[in-house]
Amino acid sequence: MSENAGGMEDMRDILHEFVVDSKEMLEDTEPLLVELEDAYDEEKINNIFRCFHSIKGGAGFLNLNSIQRLTHSAETLLDMFRKGKLEFASDHLDIMVKVCDQITAILVEVDDNLSDEGFDASIEEICSEIDGIIVGKKPVAKPQPVEEVAVEEEPVAEPPEPEPKEDEFEIPITDEMITQFIQEAEAGFEKIEEILLILEKFGFEQKLLDDAYRLIHSFKGNCGFMNFRDLEKISHKVETVFDGMKSKEVPTTEENVTVLVNVLDVIRSTVTQIAENGNPSVSGCAAVLGLMDDIIPGLIEKKIPASEVSPVDQPPVLDLKEEEKKPDSKAPQAKVTEDKAIAKSLQTDIRVNLQKVDTVINLVGELMIVSQMITSNLSGDSEKTNRSSHQLNSLITELQDVAMSIRMIPLAGTFRKMVRLVRDLSKKSGKQVVFETKGEDTELDKTVVEQISDPLVHLVRNSIDHGIETPDDRLLVGKPATGKLVIEAKYEGNEVWINIIDDGRGLSREKILARAKDRNLVTDEADEWPDSKIYKLIFAPGFSTAEKVTSVSGRGVGMDVVKRNIEKVKGHVDIKTVPGQGSTIGLRIPLTLAIIDGMLLRVGKAIYTAPLLAIRESVQIKSSQVTIVDGKEVVMIREQLIPVFRLHKLHNIKPDYDNLEEGILIILEHQDDVFGLFVDELLGQYQTVIKGLSDYLGKVSGVSGCSILSNGEVSLILDVADLRKEIE
Repeated sequence: MSENAGGMEDMRDILHEFVVDSKEMLEDTEPLLVELEDAYDEEKINNIFRCFHSIKGGAGFLNLNSIQRLTHSAETLLDMFRKGKLEFASDHLDIMVKVCDQITAILVEVDDNLSDEGFDASIEEICSEIDGIIVGKKPVAKPQPVEEVAVEEEPVAEPPEPEPKEDEFEIPITDEMITQFIQEAEAGFEKIEEILLILEKFGFEQKLLDDAYRLIHSFKGNCGFMNFRDLEKISHKVETVFDGMKSKEVPTTEENVTVLVNVLDVIRSTVTQIAENGNPSVSGCAAVLGLMDDIIPGLIEKKIPASEVSPVDQPPVLDLKEEEKKPDSKAPQAKVTEDKAIAKSLQTDIRVNLQKVDTVINLVGELMIVSQMITSNLSGDSEKTNRSSHQLNSLITELQDVAMSIRMIPLAGTFRKMVRLVRDLSKKSGKQVVFETKGEDTELDKTVVEQISDPLVHLVRNSIDHGIETPDDRLLVGKPATGKLVIEAKYEGNEVWINIIDDGRGLSREKILARAKDRNLVTDEADEWPDSKIYKLIFAPGFSTAEKVTSVSGRGVGMDVVKRNIEKVKGHVDIKTVPGQGSTIGLRIPLTLAIIDGMLLRVGKAIYTAPLLAIRESVQIKSSQVTIVDGKEVVMIREQLIPVFRLHKLHNIKPDYDNLEEGILIILEHQDDVFGLFVDELLGQYQTVIKGLSDYLGKVSGVSGCSILSNGEVSLILDVADLRKEIE
């Protein structure tokens, strides 16, 4: 694809995103306008004003002059209502609805032809009508034939008031507006940071600089609207640097990019303070403004004083090359057919509140339970009944899969955050590291993704600080000076495996064992332990092999956090290492925390559900296999001694059987630990929705939740990790 064609596609994507966002805002605005006719509400006026203000800002950036002209005129009229200079009436509702309809029609044209030209006549008519309202005239109407009568000459109306500057608007800031500002800012910062790291590595890239400029320009506009003037000034200065990089007046060097990364960090911390306190830190803003004033003269010949910043400054705009515009883009306005408008209004994605998604999933779970109740209680062997039952179960299973997929998000965003972390840590430690990600499209439950973010950060820090050697040390042992760190994700059954792989020095059994003895974590008998058990000592609270505490590691809290957070999501950690060659830390994580494939177990009258992934096998034991070791009951299975745990003792249940050879022994695995769970009977496999235990019950040993069976009874879901601790 040619460079021009690529640029056209990029512009089409940007404009389509603008069209989608603008239509969504207009859809939210129109009901508010209708409600104003019944009762005036200042908050609604402010929300409507904010909609037009946002659309105007995006249109100005994209050089959509028709939309910018129309929204500015509507914005001016709305400000008259807000300041009490004009009382809202039904005539005003008509003109505002007309504005919304006209903008919608223009947006369809923008999406089709990448231009908003050809609407001059209709826009001028609407704007004249608005100007007439502002200076006290009646709305312009089509002339009607009337009888000629003598009237007194009206005085010439005074000219319209000067258009208010944006910084004169005093919009009450609500908590909802602050929340949206922070969310949009964080999303933009993540993209800008990703762009900066790519620029640092590869240098000038026009499209990336355009994207970064657009993002910081939008942030600046939002700051101006929210009246965060210092942040607005800072973002204007950053915008200036990006503009210089776009025009190649400012070199896209590693040093210059590093400056922008550091400034971005301080801006982000200031936005964090807004989230906590509602206002940005004045001292933090002043520090960044001073920093930028010192930096910009070195980057651009002209130093821009802070006082020069104005919210109404016209920024450079993105424009299409003439050959990229369609020949008929300047043709007279054509009527948009209803079918075409409807087709363009359909969107491929929507934003959904997470609580609503959870409600859908809970309802699907209830539906699944009711379905099982119905199908299990059907009487007769009618072929038609069985076929209908099977079809019902298939449909519900499909519905359940779709509902669960709504909560699934790709790991790409989490992995991208690691890029900055690797970059900063490698510079701080003086190491050279190439970072690579694989399987970014792998999806996990949103709540699971949030829980594993901190563990990934700790594992990446450990790989760089403890694993990968300095360039000199690597050269001494015949390795390339640059180390390699890879994070990969892949599906394995009902789990996602995330591996953190480095080609560093690997784990040292001797060093770990010596440090564990120093801290009295193990005795001399640990000398006989297998490597896998020794390596697990790094997860002990407070354990560290670092010779000194640094800002990166050494306090012994990182790997403990990894273990605890991964166990919270019912996952576990594997360690594989080859001394001198590198290590692989594997996280095995269930796809979701809402559904479990389990095996129903009966102990006396109680029914339990054991996670199917934790079950290795089920066996019946002979008395010759049972023995006692250190006062604990164990069984010998294929030359392996396996400890036995009796579930009825934990929950004070009367079992059907006391002798191991009479019941069933379920062999469970947890992080390479194996133990047997003694039960009376296996009832079969069962997929169920996990429900939390009531606060009234509190924490129940060995249990992570519960489910409802087809007969209405409650089954407790076993927590394998907790049961393993009970054995110890």
